[in-house]
Amino acid sequence: MKQKGILLHISSLPGDFGIGDFGPTALDFATLIKEQGYEIWQILPLNHPGYGNSPYNPISAFALNPLLVSPELLYEAGLIDLPALKNARIPASNRIHFEEVTRVKTKLLDQAANAYLKRHDLDSFIQTNAAWLKPYIAFVLLDHLYDSPHWSSWPLQHRTYSEELWQELLHDFGHQMRIQAAIQAILQEQLSALSQGLKAIGIQLWGDLPIYLSYHSAELWAHPELFYLDEHGLRQRVAGVPPDAFSEDGQLWGNPIYRWDEKQNEVFQLFEQRISASMDYVERLRLDHFIGYVNHWSIDCPVDPITSEPQLPTDAKAGSWLPTPGEQLFERLLQDYPAKRFIAEDLGILTPNVCEVRDRLGFDGMIILQFCWQDCHPDVEHFPANRIIYTGTHDNPTTRQWFEELDPESQEYRHFIDYMQHRREDPRFENVMDEGTRATNAADLMMQVAINSGCETCIFPMQDLLNLGAEARMNIPGTPLGNWEWRIEWEL
Repeated sequence: MKQKGILLHISSLPGDFGIGDFGPTALDFATLIKEQGYEIWQILPLNHPGYGNSPYNPISAFALNPLLVSPELLYEAGLIDLPALKNARIPASNRIHFEEVTRVKTKLLDQAANAYLKRHDLDSFIQTNAAWLKPYIAFVLLDHLYDSPHWSSWPLQHRTYSEELWQELLHDFGHQMRIQAAIQAILQEQLSALSQGLKAIGIQLWGDLPIYLSYHSAELWAHPELFYLDEHGLRQRVAGVPPDAFSEDGQLWGNPIYRWDEKQNEVFQLFEQRISASMDYVERLRLDHFIGYVNHWSIDCPVDPITSEPQLPTDAKAGSWLPTPGEQLFERLLQDYPAKRFIAEDLGILTPNVCEVRDRLGFDGMIILQFCWQDCHPDVEHFPANRIIYTGTHDNPTTRQWFEELDPESQEYRHFIDYMQHRREDPRFENVMDEGTRATNAADLMMQVAINSGCETCIFPMQDLLNLGAEARMNIPGTPLGNWEWRIEWEL
């Protein structure tokens, strides 16, 4: 019996507050998909996002996204009053208007956090999470005070983190800092309650771990020695990928590269702590850009001959593959977690070495069905059982958009049409083949192909279940702005 799941980020849930959240609608959604025969809900990273609102560009490796707080749960907990709850409502839309949501929820969280502080002594919470929480709180405070694009431009006395700096800021801005601690405590409580509620319903929550952190992030500010930065905090090497199916120029992500070679043990500890924090609330964890744990595309930042400062390159073409000791990292982690709890996002340039490492570790890999029609008819029925098959992911067009944009003269189009023509008499397709193969049923056909595959687990983006087109695409790789905005507009 195949396992089926839905891919939908928390932010894309419907509701009255401008963005999906950890509240009652999340459990309603889980109940709904359970009734439809789904067992898995896969989400995107929940970290506090940075520039572009990308979950894969977090300003903290640990802090949760404040915009995902549930106003309804704040009200139920007595942390906000009814007028505040009513004032937080935002008219329904199929887009997240991040500026408006941020303005509304910042005000709401300030009221909730102040109420929370009257009930709780947060000293224990801060000390328990001090390794990441103190730098995060100090970073958020200073970022607000200076409102500058990057911490390397802050005054020298605030350009590096220390316990002394924490105490100094606590003396001057203690209440603001405790507010940030309270917000993270509230978010953790809401997420924990959601995780437990999903288990009670019988839905597995699958999470996602971004491999890189934002250049403007608490960890880079507090631990610059772990990354390829110069003494001024400027990037020397940045991450990306070479030209691939998504971009002919490659993708220049701009995230600083870890010093895997010189600071291996410290980098390993950071990843072990991040994974441990994620495993507290998810059943399985998708390892974003798994290839990067085997070898990473490192792009040197050229030095400006006039300023002698490294400059961000214009594209990702001039990088090189360098080895990454990720196998050693996961061998350590497998002493604490079974291999089944990890999923390798093994997409892109999949070399034999990457496959060998994935298989030695015992991690399940991924197949994206949209990519399978380019060269020939895929042998779907014989796909490996331990691959998780998706019609598409957050980085793909929706399946309806994919089909609508196929060139009718292309091999990809002809292979898909021909494959479906040969299945017109297959009873498994009879409910979705009445009108032939066209945009209105392409998503249904692709989902049925995935169900017929040899893979034991199928995951479908919610956009495909809703048969949505280009208006519902979540992300266009290589474009920094205008992504991550889609959400379900109507009530479940």
